[in-house]
Amino acid sequence: MRIRIEELHLVGTSRRIRFERGMNAVTGAMSGGKTATISCLRALLGADVSVVPELRGRTMAGTVLIGDRRFRIVRPLVTTTTAKVDIAEIGGQEEAWRLPASELQAGYDHTFRDWLLDRLGLPRIKVPRAPTDQTSPLVPVTASDYLMYCVLRQKEIDASVFGTADNHAKNIKRRYVFEILYGIHDPESTGLRERLREVSTELKALTADSVTLERLLAETAFGSQAQLEVQRTATETKLRAARTADQQLTSELTDPSTVTLRSRIADAESELARIDMATAAESAAVANLRELHDQLIAQSRRLTRALVAERLLNDFEFHTCPRCGSGIPERGDDHTCRLCLQTPPQTAAPSSLASEQDRVIEQVSETKQLIERSTKRIEELQTARAGHARLRSDLGAQLDRATSAFVSDQTDRIRATAAEQARLEERLISLEQALSLYERSQKQARRIAELEQEQESLNASIDASRHSNPAVQERLRKLDEAFETILRAFDTPRFEEPAGTYISRKTYLPIVDGRSFSDLGSQGVEVLVNVAHVLAHQLVALRDNSIPLPNILIIDGLSNNVGHEGIDLERLRKMYTTLLSAALQHIDDLQIIVADNDPPPISGVHRALKLSDTNRLVPEATAGQEAPDTEIDQSGDSS
Repeated sequence: MRIRIEELHLVGTSRRIRFERGMNAVTGAMSGGKTATISCLRALLGADVSVVPELRGRTMAGTVLIGDRRFRIVRPLVTTTTAKVDIAEIGGQEEAWRLPASELQAGYDHTFRDWLLDRLGLPRIKVPRAPTDQTSPLVPVTASDYLMYCVLRQKEIDASVFGTADNHAKNIKRRYVFEILYGIHDPESTGLRERLREVSTELKALTADSVTLERLLAETAFGSQAQLEVQRTATETKLRAARTADQQLTSELTDPSTVTLRSRIADAESELARIDMATAAESAAVANLRELHDQLIAQSRRLTRALVAERLLNDFEFHTCPRCGSGIPERGDDHTCRLCLQTPPQTAAPSSLASEQDRVIEQVSETKQLIERSTKRIEELQTARAGHARLRSDLGAQLDRATSAFVSDQTDRIRATAAEQARLEERLISLEQALSLYERSQKQARRIAELEQEQESLNASIDASRHSNPAVQERLRKLDEAFETILRAFDTPRFEEPAGTYISRKTYLPIVDGRSFSDLGSQGVEVLVNVAHVLAHQLVALRDNSIPLPNILIIDGLSNNVGHEGIDLERLRKMYTTLLSAALQHIDDLQIIVADNDPPPISGVHRALKLSDTNRLVPEATAGQEAPDTEIDQSGDSS
């Protein structure tokens, strides 16, 4: 993705630095502020703020081209991770954002670094903090981590590759970024890595639990599984003997005489229960009969009143109106009431009422007889119950006397047998629990073996995907070729008996004629190798759109320890020439910014800023007047 810095402005001062396409240079004395300028550029690209004291607390603004969109970014030069960064698009959609620098806050969906990731089209990936420990916490790969491959800082240009010598965490991120850029950490292996993380987490927990369990067993009396099994067998044998002795005592307690007594007691109790049920049934019958008796008496009384009314009120006629006292004229006929002119209802003949009265009186008499019979039956049942209750009491007393003598004679034996049985049962439970711990340990061991096998298989699959992908191998081959070509273009000193120059497939560090970076032995050679290494990444990414490396290269201290005389000066010119050639060849896609003490030893490099002891990065304003902006003449030199 193309990214180009077009302008950097220190707000509140007249310092405004304009950068062009191609290759730009910031030059000047050691104390002028070149490294501070590079720090401001890095902060503009999402790095943590790290500037000289005179810049702290100030605000910088910059214009940055990302892809085909141009943005104005304003960021305070403070170390606070939640300091707000203002972003506004110039032209286009003219969107605007205000985001915390690198630490997410409530009310914000993402940070300035996340915004850069999205604009640069870089994948958002979380990786284990420790590559060798898949259970370690996951940390995000930030825009600053990706831009690590785009910035070669002065303090590492002749000491290490991207700060790997003294920064372990940065070295881990360097390796992850390499794998992401070149497709080694591909989406297909992400699922394998996630499963590997789950397996490693479970394996770590199970291993720790297994070790704790083994230590616990070793420090107790249950240190030997074989001994526990022997003790369990012996305890089970003793427990069976104790239970047999208990059964013998029980059989002795149930001799024929006591068995007969118990049987008779059971019969007596059964008869008592039967009597109680019969008594309850008779009592319920008496209650129902008494209720029926009362109902029949009431019915008999009603019939008596009806008979009397029929006898006294028969053929009664109204000749005077009972309401007004007027005489009632002759009307109606023999079948109609003279008063209401309606047909009177049919009434039972006196003979029918009399026969009903006789039937009810007969039922009352029968009911009384039934009540008396049931009452007598209840009295008989109660008498029988009292007799059976006395019999049950006598039988219980006989059984108590029969068993008390046996129990008193066998008290110690019974107590000892019960105590021994309880002790053996408790011992057996304890042994079973201890053996269950061994069983659990064995299950854990089997599970650990399964997880270790799966872990090994997953690692093999991941390694296979890392090194068997033809596209990945082709990218790495081109990186090796570009690295070798640039080293030759720099006329880098080589070593006798070369064993190959390439990028290590294990450490992703440059190897020069079989020597690792730390074994080069010359700071000047390390500078040449480091610059060749970082430029090789850019050239390969420019030729392969599948490598998402941002296309910008910032180098601080380009001529450090290279020398400025003789063959060293010639090598410095070749290094500048190679960088300029790459920038011009990809002038629309690659911007190179270098900082050096001396002016470039070749022409064609845009002098973006020339600093000195009197013209420092933060200009000193005269009384009532700010220092003028740096102007660039047509030749590219500062004026």
